[in-house]
Amino acid sequence: MELEFEKWENGQWFVILPDYDGDQEDLEMVDGADTLLDFLTEDGLYVTVEVSLEEEEGYSILKLAAHDEIGGTHQVENMDGFSNDVWLCNVVHYLYGEHPEVIYFKTV
Repeated sequence: MELEFEKWENGQWFVILPDYDGDQEDLEMVDGADTLLDFLTEDGLYVTVEVSLEEEEGYSILKLAAHDEIGGTHQVENMDGFSNDVWLCNVVHYLYGEHPEVIYFKTV
């Protein structure tokens, strides 16, 4: 699945999910996810990421380290130059029905 992200003029990153019927603020990327997107983007404004729950060669890994009622902290693996933790809110449940233990990803 491809996910698109855009950075607004105020510096906030958001995932673009047109069918999501919750609040826009739910889609903001914060607490390390924004830093990861800054790392991945080439133009500073947009990035498209291919994500999978199946192991894929050449993909980086978001490994769930902790989860609570509002989201999960992930450790990034297999990505040279980036070692920060990334927090993802439970909008991940909207995409997958749960918070997967491992998410594989790469930029497109």
